[in-house]
Amino acid sequence: MNLEELQKTFGADTVTFRKGPGEFTTVIIDNGAAEAEICLHGAHLMKFVPAGAVPVLWMSKSSWFEPDRPIRGGVPICWPYFGAAADPALPAHGFARLSEWNLAEIDSSEKGMTRVALTLSPADVTAVPVPFPFELRMEFVIGKVLQMTLTMKNCSDSEQIITDALHTYFNVKSAGAITISGLDGVSYEDRVVGAKVFGGVQDGDIRIDREVDRVYLDTADAVEIHDPGYDRTILVEKFGSESTVVWNPWIRKSQAMPDFGDDEYHTMVCIEAVNAAKDRRILAPGATHVISQKITLK
Repeated sequence: MNLEELQKTFGADTVTFRKGPGEFTTVIIDNGAAEAEICLHGAHLMKFVPAGAVPVLWMSKSSWFEPDRPIRGGVPICWPYFGAAADPALPAHGFARLSEWNLAEIDSSEKGMTRVALTLSPADVTAVPVPFPFELRMEFVIGKVLQMTLTMKNCSDSEQIITDALHTYFNVKSAGAITISGLDGVSYEDRVVGAKVFGGVQDGDIRIDREVDRVYLDTADAVEIHDPGYDRTILVEKFGSESTVVWNPWIRKSQAMPDFGDDEYHTMVCIEAVNAAKDRRILAPGATHVISQKITLK
């Protein structure tokens, strides 16, 4: 659909459409409780700002907006695998974040609440081979609180192993000043290249003073980002996930990424609801799995 058709079919006083960066079609939401922007490329949430608040999500000023590249920041969807592909010719973190999703539903009937649903099927994936038949549905509920839900269905006649993530980038005043609570005593895998200790157990709150790339295991607990610079706490709850990723590239790695500003690591941290490591999911034929994240300002 073009913009006029989208507006006629899905538009409302609180919902409009425009061509955003890279000429990607973008859903613009302003319902009084919050503002949000969802790009159909990757079903990518690029903006969430509750009324009167500083933006909750971080976006890189150096992000590419190109059809065969992911968007840096916001909430990329990693599926059907998290991390590098077994085949180096395939894209990291899967094809969902590189595909054009279809807008399926917008419900803005409830004041201060907008529900947006997008779908992806094999017919929509053109950049890479699709390994098995599937159905994906990504749903956002935009209000004072943000709820994101990815539903995946294995439409093949065999079991499929899935790893995935809602790779959420949070906007903070100064990464070095924040603390992250909720993971004390949780075992983790350290994914930093050259880390002296591959695994460990979290002792107290997490502080960001170097590159951090950890998969916390066997945890469904909520996490809180305490940000004194913006005088706020971000509560991050999740469902359908027993592993949590905490990531900040810090100096050397951020300078090595062409779509990430050299000094932008100061203003972001990723807290991700994931199914990764031993939390990978095995979907039987016809089976579904749901992973969800809920974000609240306190």
